[in-house]
Amino acid sequence: MFANYEVDPSFLSSHVPNGTSLDSWNSSTFLSLVAFRFSNTRVLGIPTFGWRNFDEINLRFYVRGADDQESKNGVVFIKEIVPSWLVSTIARLLYGENYQNKNMHSSIDSKPDSSKIISYEIKESDLSNKFSAFVTNPEKVPTPDSLEAYITEHYWGFASRNSKNTVEYEVEHPQWTVSKIDDYSITFDFEKIYGTRYSFLSGQKPQSVFYCEGSDIIVRMGKTLNL
Repeated sequence: MFANYEVDPSFLSSHVPNGTSLDSWNSSTFLSLVAFRFSNTRVLGIPTFGWRNFDEINLRFYVRGADDQESKNGVVFIKEIVPSWLVSTIARLLYGENYQNKNMHSSIDSKPDSSKIISYEIKESDLSNKFSAFVTNPEKVPTPDSLEAYITEHYWGFASRNSKNTVEYEVEHPQWTVSKIDDYSITFDFEKIYGTRYSFLSGQKPQSVFYCEGSDIIVRMGKTLNL
């Protein structure tokens, strides 16, 4: 599930990794809250030690990288939450990403009419942060000029290893179909989970919310860019 918030580009400028530039759609800049589930996960072909199936909730924004005149549509993660210390440690080491592990829970209740009730949750002491939705709309391939296509068709990840170095990695998956979501609930303490500067998102309505069924996906090994 994706909840997409429009923000001022200056808000993200200090987080843009070296070698990339902030991306936009129709002159608008977006932060996305994304909740999903990894299934049958392997690292270097090896099952992830009891954590083949696990949830992730992340906050991310969008950039462009360039290499040999090729423009690379990419994603930068503010923070990625998973339930496993092992998974978060492997991801930090391999990709330089800001992973943290917290207590999490998810559920998907599929109905006979093909609708779904989906919920992802981060539990923080006595606080519950939940992103849930009732998915009823049919899946469609988004049009190339749509916000849904822009959000889902970013096939590179970029992470700042430090103030100078940037790690780049490729993400491969087919184009996803999208179901727009009208009935949803986001009860997140963004300040508690992502930091004070993101607290405004708790009171801001996303511009769009949608659901993707997902697919097989390959995350290639990262490399440090020569800048």
